[in-house]
Amino acid sequence: MGRDSYRFRSLDKEREKKERLDPKWRGVGLILIVLFAVGGYFFADWFLRANAVNGWMYMPHAALYPKFAPFLGGGLLVKIIVGFLFTLLSYTVLSVIYAMVFPIRPGETDVSIDRKAEKRKKRRERAEKRKRRY
Repeated sequence: MGRDSYRFRSLDKEREKKERLDPKWRGVGLILIVLFAVGGYFFADWFLRANAVNGWMYMPHAALYPKFAPFLGGGLLVKIIVGFLFTLLSYTVLSVIYAMVFPIRPGETDVSIDRKAEKRKKRRERAEKRKRRY
């Protein structure tokens, strides 16, 4: 019974059907990435304006007007970097929330937990404790 058997092929087809992702979910993911990026840019713009008024953080002149890329002047480079960090952070938060709401469930190819081995280990530990007492 090798990999070319009829049964293996039928199981393989079933696995392929299960693993296929609906294309509309790829579109939703793309829209989320774009929204996070645009939100990050607007957050960075707000942050730079509020920072100029409130003085939360020192921004050196070289960061706002870099000499190596004059076309990124006016804080555009800082906006891009802060926007990227915001995108990264928001995606991380979304991933953690998704992992809590939809935890990974073991599939047919995963190894099951050996409950008997756990019980044996606990029994051995209790026996060792008893031996130490006497």
